[in-house]
Formats: sequence, C-alpha cells, structure tokens
Amino acid sequence: MKTTTIVRLSCVNAVGFSGSTVMPLWLGSIAGHFGMPPWFAGAAVMALLGGSALFNLATPILFRTVALLPLARTSLLIAAFSYALGMVHSPWLFLTACLLTGGALGVLLNVTNRLMGSHEHVQKGYAIFQLIEIFFATALFLGCTTVIARFGLAAMFPLAAATGLLGLALLHRLPLDGAMPAVMGETEGPAHRGRAIVTLIAFGLFFIGQATINAFMPIIGQAAGLTAERAGQLVGLGMPFGFAGALLARVIGERVSPVMAIGVTTIVLAIAAPWVTSAPTVPLFIATVIVLVAFTIFSVPYFFAQLGALDRHGRYTAFGPAMMLAGIAIGPSAAVLINSRLGLAAVGLLSSAFLLIAGVAFATAVLARRPAPTGAPSL
Repeated sequence: MKTTTIVRLSCVNAVGFSGSTVMPLWLGSIAGHFGMPPWFAGAAVMALLGGSALFNLATPILFRTVALLPLARTSLLIAAFSYALGMVHSPWLFLTACLLTGGALGVLLNVTNRLMGSHEHVQKGYAIFQLIEIFFATALFLGCTTVIARFGLAAMFPLAAATGLLGLALLHRLPLDGAMPAVMGETEGPAHRGRAIVTLIAFGLFFIGQATINAFMPIIGQAAGLTAERAGQLVGLGMPFGFAGALLARVIGERVSPVMAIGVTTIVLAIAAPWVTSAPTVPLFIATVIVLVAFTIFSVPYFFAQLGALDRHGRYTAFGPAMMLAGIAIGPSAAVLINSRLGLAAVGLLSSAFLLIAGVAFATAVLARRPAPTGAPSL
C-alpha cells in the first residue's frame, strides 16, 4: 500500500472517531439546550459512543458478505446525514441522530482497521493513523469551538457533517493491494482468550477513567475561571501534545515492559484527576490538559502491543477500538450523573478509581502464568 493511500485511509479513520472528538463540546450544555434533565446528556453519549462500540463489534456478523469500501461509503453518508439532524431542535430526534451516527461510525472504524490490519507493515500504518488523528481531532475541535462561540451550539453540527463528506471524497477510487480483503468475512476465535479478555477489560476501564475526566475538561476550565470559549480552545491546543506521547512511545519502544508503561500512566493520571477537580486553577488546568493527552497517546501502543502478542494475526487488536469507544461512552455518562449529585470533585475520584483498577487488571493479564502443557503431571 502506498503512503498516500495510508494517509487517505488514516483521515477516514479519524472521521470514525469524530463523534468522540466533538462530544465534550456539547456534553455540558446539551441538556439545557433542549430543556431536558441532566440524565439526557448521559443518554445521548451512550447512544452515540455505545452504539459505535456495539456496531464496531457486530460488523463482521451483520455485514459478513458486504464489500468493504461500499460499506464504508454508506456509513459515511449516514453519519453526515445524522450529524446534520443535530441542528433540529428536538431532544428525541437528537438521541436518534446520536444512535445513527454512532452506529455508522462504528461500522466505518471496523472497515478502516480491517484494511489497515491486513497491510504488510501494520506498525507503520498505525503510526500514521495516530499522527493523522491528532491533526484531524485538533482541527475539528478548534473549528467547532470557534463556530459555537460565534453562532451557537447547533452550528457545530454542519461542520461535523462535512467530515463525513470529506471521508467520501477520500475514499473515491482508493487504491488497495490485491491481497487485501474485499468483503468483511468472518473472524475465527484465536487462543489465549482468558488473558485477552482481561486485557480488553483493562483497556475499556482505562478509557472509562480517562474519558470521565477528559470530557469534563472544558467544565473544569470554567471552574478555574476561564470562559467557555477559552477553556475549549486550551483543551484543543493541548491535543498536539499527543505527539510527545507518541514520540516517547516510539523512542522507548520495547525497552520497558507494557506493565511499567501502563502502570506509570495510570498512576500519573489517577493523581492528576482528583487534584484538578478538587482545586481547579488555570495553571493546574493547563498542566492536566497536557498530561492527559500525552500520557493517553503514550499508553495506547502498549495496550495494542499486548493484544498483538496474544495473537499474531491481530484478531484481538481488532476489538481495541470498541473497548476505547465503550470506555469513552460509559465514563462521561457516569460523570454527568456524579457531577449533578456529588459535585466536580467526585468526578475526579471516580476517574482515579477506574484508572487504578485498569492498571491492576492489565498487570494481572500480562503477568499471569501461562497454562501448563497438556499432559503435565498435577501436584
């Protein structure tokens, strides 16, 4: 696969994560926008990101004989249309749009990761995926922040819809290698299921904790004395620090164990979350934005490395996006309810608890003893 093809596919993959990119911008105000109680925001997040995770997992079953690129194009059209529905002032139509958008983006992510996973240089391809996603997420987040400040919350949805049309243009006559799959096909269950399941659970728990605090960063910025526009801009400007995390993971590589890398990340973020929510200040807010982005990007390759080590065909890594999306859906939904009942400081404690549990679960999966060979004498 040519580099230009990988870049185009990377941009389409970034569109697949656009729902989680813009979600923090409407999370804190969408319930008031529609005159609904606080639970409405959590329900919208679950519909968007939960639907995306479920459809990402179910795509090989639902679309087993469907051609990949036409499936991706259809998903992009549905996502663009559903984003545009966000402009209509109807809470129930908004929930429907969230579910449609989430499902479409989940299918799209399955297709892009299936294609990239079949590339002969998977590591190189995913490195480009990560870099492109940071560029794309930063541009989209800052663009939506500016549009909201000038024209109101509903004005961000046409911009989000435009990303779907961009994805369609990038897929036009996309050249693929002959060895790549043409249809979705089926996935067989590989070995080491127990350790893989625990690793995937840890991956999901990590993103529950990460997303719990990440989704509330604009609100934390306002608690520190910033305007909503300025807080959103600073969160967006912190996204490029993901490059630092990605470069650090690339330089360190396998010199440290996955347990150490994930352990350090979870401890640092578990300290930062309750600190910034209990005593928010502008310098602490900015530092947390940087640390949160950098350490999250740094840790992701180690999660995927462990999943890849359990199956060299990459069949476990294919479920990684679903775990990320599920975590991103559950974390903010729980945080909205906790914040409405117990306050912002409790959100930080909730985030910290999930992060620490994720670290312990990951270490358990990695350090678990391999089963004894068949026929080994029992004691």
